[in-house]
Amino acid sequence: MRIGIQTWGSEGDIRPFIALGSALTARGHHVELLYTEIGDRRYEAVARALGFSARAVASPVIADTTELYEIGLKAINARDQLQQGLLIAKRLLEPVIPQMYEAGLELARRSDVLVHHFILHASRAAADVARIPPITVAFAHMLTESRHIHPSGLPRLGEWGNVIGWKIARLAMNQTLLKDVNRFRTKVGLPVFKDLMNIGWPSHHLHLIASSPALLERPPDWPEWNQMCGFLALPSHEHETTTPQVDAFLARGSAPIFMGFGSLMPLSDSDHLRELVVIFKEAAARSGQRAIIQADVDHPATSDLLFVRRTPHVQVFPRCAAVVHHAGAGTTHTTLKAGVPSIPVPHVSDQFAWSDELHRLGVAPAPLKRTKLTANGLVGRIRETVGNTRMKQNAVAMQHRMASDDGPETAATLIERTMTRYGN
Repeated sequence: MRIGIQTWGSEGDIRPFIALGSALTARGHHVELLYTEIGDRRYEAVARALGFSARAVASPVIADTTELYEIGLKAINARDQLQQGLLIAKRLLEPVIPQMYEAGLELARRSDVLVHHFILHASRAAADVARIPPITVAFAHMLTESRHIHPSGLPRLGEWGNVIGWKIARLAMNQTLLKDVNRFRTKVGLPVFKDLMNIGWPSHHLHLIASSPALLERPPDWPEWNQMCGFLALPSHEHETTTPQVDAFLARGSAPIFMGFGSLMPLSDSDHLRELVVIFKEAAARSGQRAIIQADVDHPATSDLLFVRRTPHVQVFPRCAAVVHHAGAGTTHTTLKAGVPSIPVPHVSDQFAWSDELHRLGVAPAPLKRTKLTANGLVGRIRETVGNTRMKQNAVAMQHRMASDDGPETAATLIERTMTRYGN
């Protein structure tokens, strides 16, 4: 089967699709990946090592790192998640929709199916014009409508409150983001969507929700096309190994705290990063913890402190006492599968929902918003988490429940099953 894949975003939005491409390639399918990276990371070499091709389209979305940094700060400081989403769509998605559509249409015309990030309406349009089935992928079950799921950012008022909350969310999406989607669909000769959340975003052929089934019993009011497959974790490969320095640091003392915000870490020469490093260092010292800090800075290692620019989380997290992170979907799943408590510091978007989920599961303290992050606040969360027997037990219990998860393989099976209906 010829499978086209298209995604957009930062590293956390691209790596899962590389994992999916790897699983599909291993099953004998011909896979091509198009990605649009907001920043300057490239993934061709990783894809090639895993047996398929990847190509950047309209990347980086923002070439000026200072401009990208300023957009990130505006998003973090926006008044709510809706305003964050509107800013990201306006500045980082809509400007490259035409390029993504043209590349996606070319790919769709030589593919049997187009698998894409659920918010990429350009990909959906490309599949519709090429008359092939689209399959969509989302990374958070908490953002999929159900009377049994609490809408992020709203008060918890039970099932009836959830129903009302989802109606409010749909209305907000339709009055804002749907306008650009329908304007583009009209431009390329396609019918408009009447609703974004339940029609425009998810494919009714198959909508893969890449979060662990261990986190949620399937809601009875979900349509059949919603399928939780587990997180699409990238397999170990030659481009990601721990360094001797990291291995030595982990081996010579007590389990450290890992601190880092992934691709959301600010620029290496910014005041914002320097301030963040000070907070991390002070919080580690005052809480009496050894720490690994992931940041793009030069800093000498000590017996209690190690700075790294990159290191494979899947290998390091199981050897840590806790992980301070931004609560992105990938990092969240990695901490859970490692059996390690989290200290979530959400910045934008679904990170708030994932932070609430970690707290609900009893594996993390209450979230500490990025805009409220201080050394005092972080010290309090560290003391609440490290050595907390109940929290550690809950984390280990989740690790055991997720032990059989294989998101890429499950997703590949679901894609194959769906495509049998089309004679592929």
